[in-house]
Amino acid sequence: MNSTGFVTIFKKAISRVFLLYLILYCIPFPLNVLPSGLGAFFSKVVASFWQWLTPLLAENLMGYKGELSFNGRGSGDTLYDFLVVPTRFCCALVLLFVWSLYDKFRKSDTKIWHAVIVLFRYYLAFFMFTYGFVKVFYLQFPELSLMNLTGSYGDSSPMGLLWKFMGHSEAYSIFTGMMEVFGGVFLLFRRTKTLGALITFGIMLNVFLLNMSFDVPAKLFSFHLLVFALLISLTDAKNIVNFFFRNKPTEPVSIKPYFINTKKKWLGHLLKGALIFLILFANLSRKLKNQKKYGKYVPKHVLYGIYDVQHYIINGDTLPPLTTDTDQWKQLIVDKRSSLLLKMNGKRVGMQHQIDSLNNTITLTPFVDEEREYTFNYTIRNSLLFLTENKGKDVLLISATKREREDFFLINRGFHWINEFPMNR
Repeated sequence: MNSTGFVTIFKKAISRVFLLYLILYCIPFPLNVLPSGLGAFFSKVVASFWQWLTPLLAENLMGYKGELSFNGRGSGDTLYDFLVVPTRFCCALVLLFVWSLYDKFRKSDTKIWHAVIVLFRYYLAFFMFTYGFVKVFYLQFPELSLMNLTGSYGDSSPMGLLWKFMGHSEAYSIFTGMMEVFGGVFLLFRRTKTLGALITFGIMLNVFLLNMSFDVPAKLFSFHLLVFALLISLTDAKNIVNFFFRNKPTEPVSIKPYFINTKKKWLGHLLKGALIFLILFANLSRKLKNQKKYGKYVPKHVLYGIYDVQHYIINGDTLPPLTTDTDQWKQLIVDKRSSLLLKMNGKRVGMQHQIDSLNNTITLTPFVDEEREYTFNYTIRNSLLFLTENKGKDVLLISATKREREDFFLINRGFHWINEFPMNR
């Protein structure tokens, strides 16, 4: 075999390894559209396989001897996630060997690539819908909570700062979500797949850079989505280059039907319609439900507000507001789903609250063990809150003035067409 033949085989081998890796990456996608019980079962099987193989290869091939955590609690950039990447490439090399035994690199991969691009299109569309609708329904970047408004910029993480910035504007959140949804819709059809891929590539490039710039632990995932969008775009690379860079006419792409038989055509349309319906229904129903559970439609309870402590009284003695006091309260924030206690020494304690509006009681349970639980009877008079706790002979009485969410300038500033000077403070 001459050198040209070796180069051809080498290029084809690299192409196939890349293809097989991406297919392995996409395997969980079909499981997402299965009924919840069935999808969860097969997803667990796939996850268990990688959780078994990755530590094995990490120890024997990569020399890693430590423990791996499989629960990133929402992080997609754990050490395990990074080690899964070379593990998938190793599996792709094994599959490449089997594939090469079958055809010895003689057959063209064009038809296979065309079929796999369809998988990539639906995979990418699925996540464009998932992340698009979660923004449209104002869930991924929710409105600023009372805790967000009372915190400082300096105490925010880079990711937290990004979430607060995006969450301030519902209109911008909806706009970015709709762009992702549009990209997903265009990806579903061959006539518009190039437009969908270009829109999605631009969106995902921005998302990837935001993840890199604000340390959002979704760098690996967003990079893969960016690669999928790029690959789909490259299927029409000649026309893209001619149209955008060479000022030359484009050539129409021949779109042949998958089936010639009329019944098979209708069956294909029916299956495609059912798949699209399942994807959209799963997204929309879940987002509507979550909007009432976690989003802006969560009802505000009677104690919702920010309370600045005016008097902290124990057994009739009013304690002076000393910044060295580790027990005395400075502020209590009762948000929709949890509370935050700010002490005089600056310590912030997250609390789970249970409010009984019939008996006028509130129970504050700390998320950390070293803080104690409080059970108060509460009374509200105008903008004043009185909390009373009786523990044997000890009586704790707290009086606080209430501040509303709308009292913050960031909330009440509003929108202005005309600005005589920039309000940048």
